[in-house]
Amino acid sequence: MSAELAWAHEDGPVWDAEKARIAASAPDGALGLDFADGADLPGDWFVAKDGDAVVGFGFLDMTWGGDAEITLVVDSARQGAGVGTFVMDHLEQEARSRGINYVHNSVRDTHPQRDDVHDWLAVRGYKGNESDATLRKHVGTPGSGRLPAPSTTAAPADSRSQGEEESGDYVDVEAHRF
Repeated sequence: MSAELAWAHEDGPVWDAEKARIAASAPDGALGLDFADGADLPGDWFVAKDGDAVVGFGFLDMTWGGDAEITLVVDSARQGAGVGTFVMDHLEQEARSRGINYVHNSVRDTHPQRDDVHDWLAVRGYKGNESDATLRKHVGTPGSGRLPAPSTTAAPADSRSQGEEESGDYVDVEAHRF
């Protein structure tokens, strides 16, 4: 591996020969990427290069609740050389920069190295149990853990809070500002 890997966002990503080559180097059953050559791709795609050689890629796709699914694929000839960590770190940084709180990654049941990949993710802070295919990690900016300070402005004298309504009949809502 050269001294430094490069990371780039792909504008208008399509399934191309480089992605197909790297995906084909993964073990059978590891991936669920089934795109036709030249197909437009969902989400945001990124490429990791070592010089001019594409050595990995990743994608980030927003899901419900403001979380994001992330997937990374590394050329099998480059596994164990830090490319996966490089791609994962950059995907997490991208998610954080967008204000995303959680990213999740699914390891297919058919992945022949499922336990190893699960452990690799767990070491990097992803949580889930051994039977979970999907592991999650908090990447958002942590809050202070404190509630905001209460208001010091007094309520108007003619205002009554809940439970302090007049007893008896009809309560005029307009006469009671909460």
